[in-house]
Amino acid sequence: MVVPVRNGAPKIARCLQALLTQTLQPYEILVVDGHSIDSTREVARRFPVTVVYEDYGTVGGARQVGVEHARGDYVAFTDADCIPGNDWLENLVREFADGIVGVGGGIKNIGSGLWEESIALALDTFLGSASSVQDRVLKEKRVVKSISGCNSIYRKRDVVAVGGVNVRLSINEDTELNARLQQYGTLVYTPDAIVHHHQERTLGEFARRMHFFGYGRGVNRLWDLQVVPPIAAIGILLTAFIAPLAFFTLLLTYAAIIGGYTLLLITRARRPEYLISIPVVFVLEHAFYTVGFWKGMIEAISRGCTR
Repeated sequence: MVVPVRNGAPKIARCLQALLTQTLQPYEILVVDGHSIDSTREVARRFPVTVVYEDYGTVGGARQVGVEHARGDYVAFTDADCIPGNDWLENLVREFADGIVGVGGGIKNIGSGLWEESIALALDTFLGSASSVQDRVLKEKRVVKSISGCNSIYRKRDVVAVGGVNVRLSINEDTELNARLQQYGTLVYTPDAIVHHHQERTLGEFARRMHFFGYGRGVNRLWDLQVVPPIAAIGILLTAFIAPLAFFTLLLTYAAIIGGYTLLLITRARRPEYLISIPVVFVLEHAFYTVGFWKGMIEAISRGCTR
């Protein structure tokens, strides 16, 4: 079991405690530290885990170091800011069968306070995460194109066979690995393997995170449903110059969609204060993700032209 971390002292203890109380005990727990400057290592060493270091400065590098140090046949991944359910590992492992190269579970976003709760609720919707299982919980078991780096398990030999985790990637390293693994078999999502991802970030930190996610998808040219909104956004902006009436109609349609999702979430949560906060979260997520995506795309094109 591999846990990448850098400066995760406030969070890693609860993650490790959850891993050590699994119904299926892990063979080993590897904490891969990116040379933290806080007390992460000291906190981790209070638990029966092995701490190793990565020098790549990327999440991909941390995951690959974990693969290289792993002694078991399977490698499971979660992150230091996640809290796996006590049957998480057992529910992942039981889904393995011939032809399956990876199994992932659902991400249940949680938070405390108005903005953290609003972020968590927004992400756990189609409008917040599209059809991706990498930031939400879907109800049915299914074959998928990608599983989340913070909630996944693979056979070590399969990861090695495809060349390991790309150590250059600080984002979307899981998506890129999953694409290569599908040459050998199928990826499966199970709703029974849940990790809780605590949204302990300010609104500004959330916006920067969405920008980073969009940038990663653009610069790594990962084509899936998540690239449709930023591409569509360019088309919508162009209509402002070509057909202003159509532009305002599209804006009103977007606002209506956000309003519909907001009302649905308010009905479920019974918190009227979300009437303002949830639309703000949706707009920030979409705007910063779009800007990040196009920044990444432009950088990727520039790199291609200079080669």
